[in-house]
Amino acid sequence: MTRAMAVSPPSDEREGATAPEAAQKHTPAAFVAMAAVFVAWLVGFWGSAAGMWHIWSVSATFAHGFVVLPIAVYLVWLKRGELTRMVPDPDWLAVLPLALSTAVWVAGIALSISVVEHVFAVFALISAMWLALGRAIFKRLLFPLCFLLFMAPAGDFLVPTLMHYTAEFTVGALRAVGVPVFQEGNHFVLPNGRWSVVEACSGIRYLIASFMVGTLFAYLNYRSAVRRTVFAIFSLLLPIVANWLRAFMIVMLGYLSDNKIAAGVDHLIYGWVFFGFVILFMFWVGNRWAEPEPSGDSLAVPVARERRGAYAGALVACVCLVASAALATLSTPIERQLDVSLELPADLNGWQPAQGLNYRPSLNGYRAYAERTYASEVGIIGIHVGVYAHQVPGKELVHWSNRLTPKEDDVWRVIDQRRVRLDGIEAERMLFDSPRRRLTVWSWYQIGDRAVSGEVMAKLLTAQRRVLTGSDAGARIVVVVPDEGDAANAVFERFMADNGLALRTLVLKAEAGLL
Repeated sequence: MTRAMAVSPPSDEREGATAPEAAQKHTPAAFVAMAAVFVAWLVGFWGSAAGMWHIWSVSATFAHGFVVLPIAVYLVWLKRGELTRMVPDPDWLAVLPLALSTAVWVAGIALSISVVEHVFAVFALISAMWLALGRAIFKRLLFPLCFLLFMAPAGDFLVPTLMHYTAEFTVGALRAVGVPVFQEGNHFVLPNGRWSVVEACSGIRYLIASFMVGTLFAYLNYRSAVRRTVFAIFSLLLPIVANWLRAFMIVMLGYLSDNKIAAGVDHLIYGWVFFGFVILFMFWVGNRWAEPEPSGDSLAVPVARERRGAYAGALVACVCLVASAALATLSTPIERQLDVSLELPADLNGWQPAQGLNYRPSLNGYRAYAERTYASEVGIIGIHVGVYAHQVPGKELVHWSNRLTPKEDDVWRVIDQRRVRLDGIEAERMLFDSPRRRLTVWSWYQIGDRAVSGEVMAKLLTAQRRVLTGSDAGARIVVVVPDEGDAANAVFERFMADNGLALRTLVLKAEAGLL
């Protein structure tokens, strides 16, 4: 069944009217439908749109989000010749992806998972456009509409992996050219300097920007789906390899110049200049296989006239978007003022209070917090507990602002990170280095009787607990030992053997007081 219906000009048209003239006699219904759906989406999904805007404003990684919508609108405008000669024929099959997208979006809001909220807010917009426009028009606008997915701030989960492989490649390349280097995780020492692969060096900004520009280039220069896909994959892989080379060259410049160049902020500038050349190279390669524009005859679209029901899909889509917004409002956790105290006991089964370690993780939004330092014949250990409940945006157990080092403190560096298990506890162990000393830090989330280290699992367990019990209470536990290696492990294992159960019981009681 053809969605854009081709009909003969109505009999009351003056004799001899041309096709373009006939096309101009009816309202460009596709544009009206798209505008109506977008306005309804903006009104109903305002919270998500504002959240994305905020992230674009504060994160250089996702600053490209500002240009995504204008680019998509321009790409749609390029199709105006076709769209003005087509009439929306609602595709009711699109109700299914629209319902699924809005359901997951509501779940993302209810569970305070911002990446799910933002991604599926955009999917809801795309599905609503599909419903309003119909299959034929949607097929012609598939790329401009799917391009909107770049608005959603997503991809931060790749940063640790990108940092790891950037460090591994850099160290391997340095050794291959004969430069002596000592590596500790993402940090390495050369005879004349120390280097670290930090978040800004992960290449995530290059990766997302290159992939966005690469897909746009492929759409504008290729007609074959195979060529478009191959070039999109190329634009995804090229910046990863280019970032490895960039990191190696910057370290080599610093090494050969005795850190006179490329050793400070200027190495980031060199990185962006290098990235500019990488993009030009990508365009040069892609342009060699560019396909010519199709002939005018192949773009011919039959003239269609207005018919009843052309706006029915847009109306239903708008109603669905607004109704979903109302459902999201009902599902959004309500902010509550809680006055709950949490205190760690002065003595814990042979461990006596000791002087603080001058270390505190940057935990935010907790309902109750306690910290204390203990000592025994085995060593010294610091305990930090943050308890969360009635979680709302900004007061979440799992949140990007919760860090194991203060955000403003650039002294501590993570030189080793891995997951460990001990007596039913799955913890993340990190080795911190500073000019003064080293600390070994264990951290995990306790949700009910489960202790896990992964953020995704912590979110899933929180969601499960909220559905089954109506409570989203949980805790973040951080344990610190001013040592490293086997000595630090011995202190941690001894403390958990003596007080692991007492610590877990204390947290459960605090969570119960927050219900």
